[in-house]
Amino acid sequence: MQSLIKNLDWRAYAAEFLGTFAVVFVSCGAVLSNKLWGELGLVGVALACGLVVAVAMYSTVHISGGHLNPAITLALWLDGKIQSLTALVYILSQIVASFVAAGVLLFIFGNRAMEFSLGSPEIASGVSFQSAVVLEVIITALLIFAYFSTMVNRRGPVSFGPFVVGLTVLVSVLVASAISGGSTNPARVVGPLTIAARWDVLVLYVIGAAGGSLFGIVYDFVFLKKSKK
Repeated sequence: MQSLIKNLDWRAYAAEFLGTFAVVFVSCGAVLSNKLWGELGLVGVALACGLVVAVAMYSTVHISGGHLNPAITLALWLDGKIQSLTALVYILSQIVASFVAAGVLLFIFGNRAMEFSLGSPEIASGVSFQSAVVLEVIITALLIFAYFSTMVNRRGPVSFGPFVVGLTVLVSVLVASAISGGSTNPARVVGPLTIAARWDVLVLYVIGAAGGSLFGIVYDFVFLKKSKK
């Protein structure tokens, strides 16, 4: 156990915390600003969500790999590309960052923010739980596809990886925001939805992210193993 603790890279975990904090704070803050003052619109919110992911990934990729998303960390772990202890501490860092960001947003925006679940995504009225889960699985799988294609597959445009992932988030928000909410990242919702006590919606995004993360195994089997041969 002592050897495992010595191998922990606290700088990587700090980078994951700070990067995830930025993603949650800006993404949820943009939603709250739009809900309370209505000046951003869907395109503005999508741009904020996508650009902050790109900025945060570019800032942390050389330190921690720029996961900033439990779904990405889970996908890498399931595919054997990250050790179990590292994956666990990464995810814990991301979750703690989500709660801290949610607390800061509550302090800044006040109790009015609770009416909008602290800026977390929302499933639209009239959309079934099953349909929302399927859509979240698909857009999360697209995110995993973008990350693996650019950040894992060294034949891809590695230097543009964070930008491609950010664009994927932007497009996902545009497509899914009015239907399932367009989360693609459990860290974006776990803190805000827990504080807002929206357990039903939280389950939706956890299932969607877990299902989408399985695409990492598919990508490895179809593209990486074949390329090695």
